[in-house]
Amino acid sequence: MITTFALLLLLTQGAPAAGAPAQADYIIGVQDVLNVTVFGEPDASRPGVAVDNDGTIDCPYIGRVKASGQTTRALEQEIKQRLSKGLFVNPSVTIEIVKYRSKTVTVQGMVRLPGEFKLEGNVSIMSVLAQAGSMTSDAGSYVVITRYESPRAGAAPGAEPVAQQIRVPRRDLESGRAQSITLQDRDTIFVPKAETIFVLGYVRQTGPIVYEDRLTVERALALAGGATERAATGRITIERTVNGKLLKIKAKMSDLVQPNDTIKVPQRIL
Repeated sequence: MITTFALLLLLTQGAPAAGAPAQADYIIGVQDVLNVTVFGEPDASRPGVAVDNDGTIDCPYIGRVKASGQTTRALEQEIKQRLSKGLFVNPSVTIEIVKYRSKTVTVQGMVRLPGEFKLEGNVSIMSVLAQAGSMTSDAGSYVVITRYESPRAGAAPGAEPVAQQIRVPRRDLESGRAQSITLQDRDTIFVPKAETIFVLGYVRQTGPIVYEDRLTVERALALAGGATERAATGRITIERTVNGKLLKIKAKMSDLVQPNDTIKVPQRIL
C-alpha cells in the first residue's frame, strides 16, 4: 500500500520539462541555457543560448546582456527596453529556460539515493527528496535545510557566508504543507536517523518507539498498542537523563516526551 507521503512524493517528483516556461521569479545563473524569443522577429530571437561564465548572453542587434543574477521577467524587460531604442516598436520578449545547469543542492542522511541534485527551476524540498529516492524507514521526525547566505551589510571584508538552518517537521512533508518550501543554490538537506523512546510496563507492545515531533504520553501509549486493562494510567512516570542525572517525572497524558525518554506504565492496584 502506498503511504500518503510516498504518494505526495510521486506527484511532485517530476521535474519541469526542458523548454517549459520558467517561473518569473527564477534567478538565472551561469551555464543555464535560454530561449530568447522576440515575437514575430526571428532575426532578433536567440534560441538555445548559454549564459557565459561572465554572466552575459549575446543578443542580436543589442550585443551582450547581463543575464546571471536576474529573474527571467527582469531579463525580458531589459531586452525589450534595449530593442525599443530605435529598433523595434513595443517588442514582445519571452525568456524560456531550456536547461538548468547553474544551481545544485545536496541531500544527505537517511534517504535511498543521497547525493547532489540540480535545481530544475523553483523546486520544493518534497521534489528533491523524491529525486533522492525518498526517506528510508529509519528516517527521523524532521529534516534540516542548511542555507548559506551572504554576509550582512557592514560585515568585515572576507567574512564567511552566514549559515541558516530550517527545520521541517516530517508531518509537514507527509501532509503536503512543505510543498511551499522552495530550495536555493547550495542548500544542503539532511535527513537524520530516527530517535527513539521506550515504553515499558502494562501496554500491549513494550519496547522502542520512533520519536516524532511534539509526541505526547498519550500518543506514545497509542503507538505501543494502548494500555492494558491492568494499567494504572494515573501513575505513569517518565525517566529522563538530564546532565548525566536520571530524573523520574510523574506524567500526564498531555505531557510532551523527549528523545531517549522511558515511559513506565505501572500495574493498577487491585
